[in-house]
Parts: sequence; structure tokens; C-alpha cells
Amino acid sequence: MQISKESLSGYILEEVLAYLIRTTGYELLVDPKQDPRELDRRGNGLVIKGRGAVHQVDVLGELKWIPAFTFPLRLIVEAKFRKNKTGIDVVRNAVSVVLDVNQNNSPTREQKIFSPKYQYVYAIFSTSGFTKPAMDLAIAHQISLIDLSVSEYAQLRDAIERAASDILKIDNREQKIDNREQLVSRLRNTLRKKLGTFPEHLDVNGSLELPDSYCRYLDPVISTAKEEYKELFVGMANGPFMLLLKSNNPDRFLNFAKQRPSHRVSITWSYPENKVWRIGPADAPDEYELSFKLPERLYKWIFDTEKKRKKRALCVKKEYFSNITIYRYERENDYLFRLRFDPEATQKYISRR
Repeated sequence: MQISKESLSGYILEEVLAYLIRTTGYELLVDPKQDPRELDRRGNGLVIKGRGAVHQVDVLGELKWIPAFTFPLRLIVEAKFRKNKTGIDVVRNAVSVVLDVNQNNSPTREQKIFSPKYQYVYAIFSTSGFTKPAMDLAIAHQISLIDLSVSEYAQLRDAIERAASDILKIDNREQKIDNREQLVSRLRNTLRKKLGTFPEHLDVNGSLELPDSYCRYLDPVISTAKEEYKELFVGMANGPFMLLLKSNNPDRFLNFAKQRPSHRVSITWSYPENKVWRIGPADAPDEYELSFKLPERLYKWIFDTEKKRKKRALCVKKEYFSNITIYRYERENDYLFRLRFDPEATQKYISRR
């Protein structure tokens, strides 16, 4: 089969992430029928047509609404499940893909006068963090990096790693699937159907799934995603950072945010894992809690000296996290939440602890 446990774990993680961030308004693109002009299929994989080449994409989503002053957005998601930090080579590939597909605009006489044009963006998730060169290149070219190495995601990482290991063992023993491409394709189809991320308007009857003997190893992953995590929220900060927000109770957060779409919040870091920062409403600190992994570049700048860390932390909150915007799409309704950092409320919260 010649597929590593790390690669298979990454494929599973990509599909789980597509489920967990499903309410951010992105619909999965899984078939060239959804856009014959820009999408195609090579073997068992979906590809995007660029100006100079075609590029395989594992998870591709299209935003249901169009932000002002831009083309409709499409998000390419890639996940790395490794022991070592994700390096510059992965980011360099993302940069080249985005550059090529965004320049694919060569109309011919046969085309319509106004052909759809999309703005492609790229997000890379890593269970082991990123190297400094990778982070520098990503910031320069607006590639979003999301670090899943913190303890908040340990339960999900463990479930995925066990599933990948068990699937490879049974595949080597029973050899029911001919090649790597078929295994990955069936794996994605199975997870998309079980997680409900397969686009409803597409015919899924012809999409091959994994045999039942394989599927039972995915059940713990699915239950962990649905029961322990439920959903993750994506927050856009002032700077070049996309924040993946995990709530201690998603329903309570949503109930509060829907009643108060724009509200003041406190932002603190937790001990001893000061890489994880927490957000809570200023007027009702116990109502909900959102946690996120502080981007590594900001973390190193704040905590490289004991004397200045409080001053630098406040500076980062004011500069980058003064307004965090969360978009959510639910049952054809659009919600926009704005979390406004309040320094005084934060200080009061810290003094009470």
C-alpha cells in the first residue's frame, strides 16, 4: 500500500477539521460537476486548474457569502500529522499553488463574457507546530498556519492516530483495497458521509466507501469529534493570524453571542501552559470560555523575557486582538460576532483569580 501512518492520520484530520469548522460558511467542493471550469479529477483525487499546472487538493471549500471588495473565496485546507514541526517546504508549496490558481484567468472566445473568478486562500494545520522559516514565509504570503499541538487537541490527536494505525494493520492483513489512492478516496467518502459534510445536492450513491471491517476503527474518531469537540470557531484577528477557537460549551457561547453579537471580552493566558490563551465575556466571566493557541511568533516575543512579558502581552492584545470577528452560518442564517478586548475587565478578572 506504501502509505505511512502520518500521511493517513493527516487525511483523517483534514476531514474531521472540515466537519468541526463546517459552520464557518464553507461548503465542500468534492466533484468537478460543482465547477467544471476550474475543477477536474486525476485518478481518485480532485484537482484545481491553475495557469501553468493542475494542483491536487485534499479539502476544498467555498464560502457561501462574498466579502466586500473581493472575489468569492475558496479555502484550501491541508493538515500535517507529524512528530517533527512542519517546515518551509509545505508552506512553499502552498504559496506556489495559490499563486498559480489565482492567475488562472485566460478567457477564450468560446467562454462566456463573464466567467466566474475566485480568490483562493490556503490554511495549513499541524499537530506538531511549524518551523520559524515556515512561519516567516507564511506571514509574508498570507498563508494561514494553525497549530494543533496544544493539550486542547490531545484527545482528538490520540483518536486519529489509533484509527490510522488500526486501518493500516487490517489493510496489510486483509488487502481488500488495491492501492493507496483508492484507500484515501474511500476513506474521505466514508468520513464525509458519516460526518455529514458531503454536499447534499450531489449524488453520493456512486462514491465507494471503506469496507465495514475498516469503518469500525473510524467510529471513535467520529464520536470524539461530535461529542467532545462538537464544533470549532474561526476568529479573524487584526493581524495576519487566523485563530482556531475551542469553546468549553459551544451552545452557551452561541446563546450569549446571538443575544449580544458585539460584546466586550477579557483575554488571559493560562498557567502553566501559557501558549493557550482564553477569552471570556467581560460582563459575565463564567458564561462561556473560548481558548486558542497563541501564534508562535507572538508567543516568543512576549515570553522571551520575564520582566517585559505582561507589558508585551497587553501590547499584543491591543494591537492584534482588540477585535476578533467570528462568522457563523446556521440553517441559511448568517451571524457575525465581534469580540472586543477590554483591558480593564481583563485586569479585574486576573485580580479575582
